[in-house]
Amino acid sequence: MSKSDVVRDLSDILRDTVKEKVIRIILATFRNLLEKPTEPETSRDFAISMVQHKVLRQLELLENKKFDDIELTEDIQALTEKLQTSVQDLSSFDEYWSEVRSGRLEWSPVHKMDRFWRENAMKFNENNYQVLKALIKLLEASKDPLILCVASHDLGEYVRHYPRGKSVIEQLNGKQCVMRLLAHEDPNVRYHALLCVQKLMVQNWEYLGKQLEDPNKPIETKS
Repeated sequence: MSKSDVVRDLSDILRDTVKEKVIRIILATFRNLLEKPTEPETSRDFAISMVQHKVLRQLELLENKKFDDIELTEDIQALTEKLQTSVQDLSSFDEYWSEVRSGRLEWSPVHKMDRFWRENAMKFNENNYQVLKALIKLLEASKDPLILCVASHDLGEYVRHYPRGKSVIEQLNGKQCVMRLLAHEDPNVRYHALLCVQKLMVQNWEYLGKQLEDPNKPIETKS
């Protein structure tokens, strides 16, 4: 089980439970995950995962409750401080990669920020295209329409902002995965798959923008 899986499962339990004993055990576990590792990178990975899985939000909700257990209150405060510090140190790409690794894509702001894609498109090529491969794997394996929509969108944005993106996605068999989604039962999945395919084929980005505003216009594609 990966770091992200551990944090995800504990975060899900924390969100749903009302039992103080369970809350205390989970928060103590979170503190150990952040404080006990001897390698800073391990603690950082756990912190990123906790931020990604909305642990900070859950801590905010817990702070509004009154607990008789002093240690529990201290754990809430300590974790909040550590994660707030981690958020300040994280880059938007760190958060994005953490979300992709978690397998739980959602429409968080970063996906639709042009600045993010302009500044980070090249990073998708690092470590033998690990981010792109993870996105394509989600397209192949996920049954969640939301995840399929976001992953399709992100591949399209990578192509739009990286000059050689089209050939890279084709080499990784990403285009084939997206093409299959054109026949998906969910209309939102079909829509975002279609937009991604257009970005994979279009030559004139300004023309594409106008076409999206007027879907009756034909699309200029590669010959």
